[in-house]
Amino acid sequence: MTAYDYAIVGNSAAAVNACDALRARDPRGTVGLFGEEKYRCYSRPLISYLVAGEINTQGMYYRPSGYYRSMGIDFHKGVRVEDIDPKRKILVTAQGERVKWRKLLLATGFTPFIPPIEGLDEVHYLTFVSWDDAKRMLRLTSKPVSALVVGAGLIGMKAAEALHARGAAVTVVEKMERVLPMALDAKASALVAERCGAKGIQVVTGEGVSRLEPKGAAKGLAVLEGGAEIAFDLLVMAVGVRPRTELAEKAGIPCAAGIEVDEYQRTALEDIYAAGDAARAMDVVMGEPAVNALWPVAALQGKYAGMNMAGGEIPYPGCNSMNAVEFFGLPVLSAGMVNPPDSSYQIISRQGEDGEYRKVVLKGDVLVGMLMAGKIERAGILTSLIQERANVRRVKNFLLDEGFGHINFPRSVRRGRIEEGVAGLKEAATKAVRGG
Repeated sequence: MTAYDYAIVGNSAAAVNACDALRARDPRGTVGLFGEEKYRCYSRPLISYLVAGEINTQGMYYRPSGYYRSMGIDFHKGVRVEDIDPKRKILVTAQGERVKWRKLLLATGFTPFIPPIEGLDEVHYLTFVSWDDAKRMLRLTSKPVSALVVGAGLIGMKAAEALHARGAAVTVVEKMERVLPMALDAKASALVAERCGAKGIQVVTGEGVSRLEPKGAAKGLAVLEGGAEIAFDLLVMAVGVRPRTELAEKAGIPCAAGIEVDEYQRTALEDIYAAGDAARAMDVVMGEPAVNALWPVAALQGKYAGMNMAGGEIPYPGCNSMNAVEFFGLPVLSAGMVNPPDSSYQIISRQGEDGEYRKVVLKGDVLVGMLMAGKIERAGILTSLIQERANVRRVKNFLLDEGFGHINFPRSVRRGRIEEGVAGLKEAATKAVRGG
């Protein structure tokens, strides 16, 4: 029976960053990584750019071809883990192989949510979350098609943009009242919808699909809740995603809308950790655990899980929901809470020409959210203030100024922030020299 000091289920941002972190602390421990897909780690957020022709296949990879070998990692490519025995510390693959482990990381990611629409089982459809999805889309758009995208979240809107780049006639249907309802507010959503409409993408909001009818091959007909009909040659289901918790649940790990972890990314079972899109970890804005299915969050959680698997006791600092994306040349960035639930939050906003829009959300004197569309040059410092839960009472009136920066803080605060930044750079340089 094969045995590893560290076994990792998953092969995306959380898994690979965990490998980097644990290798820095333990250069000799054996590592086995199990990935369901046939590819080495790639950047899932880039699949729309691959379809659109903006990057090539080499641009998709997150690590170089020799990564696993150079890190001393046994990469089990195209291998699905079907079961884990936490008491005996054994995992079982779909091929029936039994593998022993000392520490285990579940970086199982997410799976597309497919809603129960009448007739969906009778039509051909794509999801848009993997490299294989991108390849299928490229093949099916080798000639002009009429495409229907169900769902106007980030995945759906990037799928629509990629399809447009392939010459497809695109319609997007969203059950909620606006596009990108979770990531943006009403004004920013309208800016994105307007930009998409100007490019010829038809956007239907406030109405879901009630029925689907097959019309041969990949063709079909969608009947909306209001009775309107939309014919399509290609259907993309992009309603949302759900954390993959089935392995954890079978093992008896608590999973309340995600695999529950403590501040060290540990689950309730000894020597089992979780990180990434399946993990429910601390959100600094909400002040409670949440699933943030975002690439940078997964990478950070993986880093802390890896350090702690290798013997560290380093608490994960928490993160917040952040989205940075561009639609037809309109950059949009949001972080933290952009749609506050009640009037106890203060909103400051500013709208300019050419689609420029800025907004910050405060709870008392603490910045808890920000949103920028058009010009996003000063987004970095606002994002850091949200992450730090900094008191911004003295600089509230300057937060949306184009020149906002450290100069707006009182001298004592400014000096402290600069000193912290210098200390952080020195620490990073020292770690780089020492290899850890």
